[in-house]
Amino acid sequence: MTTRIPDSVIEQIRRSTDIVDVISDHVQLKKQGRQYSGLCPFHGENTPSFSVSPDKQLYHCFGCGAGGNVFTFLMELENLSFVEAAVQLGKRANIDVSIEGTPSTNVSKPQQNMKKAHSIAAKMYHHVLMLTEEGKLGREYLDERGFTREQVEHFQIGFSPDRWDALSTVLAKREFKQAEMVEASLLGERESDGGTYDRFRNRLMFPIWDAKGQVIAFGGRTISDEKPKYLNSSDSAIFHKSQTLYGLHLARSSIRKQSSIVLFEGYVDVIAAWSAGVTNGVATLGTALTEEQARMMRRNAETVTLCYDSDSAGLEAAYKNASILQNEGCIVKVAKMPDSYDPDDYIQAFGAERFKTDVIGSSLTLMAFKMLYLRQGRNLQDESERMSYIEAVLSEIASLKKAG
Repeated sequence: MTTRIPDSVIEQIRRSTDIVDVISDHVQLKKQGRQYSGLCPFHGENTPSFSVSPDKQLYHCFGCGAGGNVFTFLMELENLSFVEAAVQLGKRANIDVSIEGTPSTNVSKPQQNMKKAHSIAAKMYHHVLMLTEEGKLGREYLDERGFTREQVEHFQIGFSPDRWDALSTVLAKREFKQAEMVEASLLGERESDGGTYDRFRNRLMFPIWDAKGQVIAFGGRTISDEKPKYLNSSDSAIFHKSQTLYGLHLARSSIRKQSSIVLFEGYVDVIAAWSAGVTNGVATLGTALTEEQARMMRRNAETVTLCYDSDSAGLEAAYKNASILQNEGCIVKVAKMPDSYDPDDYIQAFGAERFKTDVIGSSLTLMAFKMLYLRQGRNLQDESERMSYIEAVLSEIASLKKAG
């Protein structure tokens, strides 16, 4: 049986809800004749192309084509199902929304179990870090690295005990299926007897969320010399690395206000930047950027600033990923980090204000970055290398899209 709200209740919600009031909670609207206009919340723009009609109770964006009624607005904006949007609007209008049938039509039972288990794991890891003796090493490591309590709380950082059975025991008591927990990357499976063990041990734990803010994976950073330094969840039924941007749900409000995103390599840089006042940061959990992630960013902002490490791998990634973002219609800038620094190191060494002004605030245009990138390893005193450089720059200029 599927989840359903009676048609009469839907109609009551529709009659009791003003689309202008609802959208005004998310978009600054200005009255223009019989319509209202504002900056579209579904894509970055500087000139308003988003229109709301109180007469028709509809919205439409002439920039990206988004449109619909008050239900579809919330569904698109907050990634809600129709039922979830109706319940939210019903509460707003003080209407009792009775739901017929059994919940969940799109999410399978194993996926629900995986998300529930991740939520339990996140709470357990955070508790261990904050309140237990087992988390002492984690707290000491965070203190040494300059992490504040506000950062730990905001990003719900935790710590996995140095034991093989801490999480597996908790999940077993709650009768989660071992096979599902192995598939979800929370547990590993022993080859010897088929039993399970904790996949993450003696690591700082960083929850990774989906667009709704539900924990779907973890990143674990060792606090010892253990390899690998970073251990991330593997792809699963609920987590796809290529479709996930770390911290997007936390940064979305700042992103929309600024119409810009700062893209980092990993979660530690996002967290450090947040403490420095750069609250519109997200990460791709590595330097690889997919077209889907680029589209996600373009739907939320117009400008993307790449802020990667200053090593050769970081420069190569910036050059490659800039093209992917540009192809999706983003205005791309590149923050130039000093040699041998990553964002976290720079903030620790020079402070928040210098990071905001000297790094993010002084970002290069994409063409300026490419000119510096193309100079790498070239001796411009040599005529042949100088001509090769000029040809490469001219090729880049020729590939620029014509204005308009």
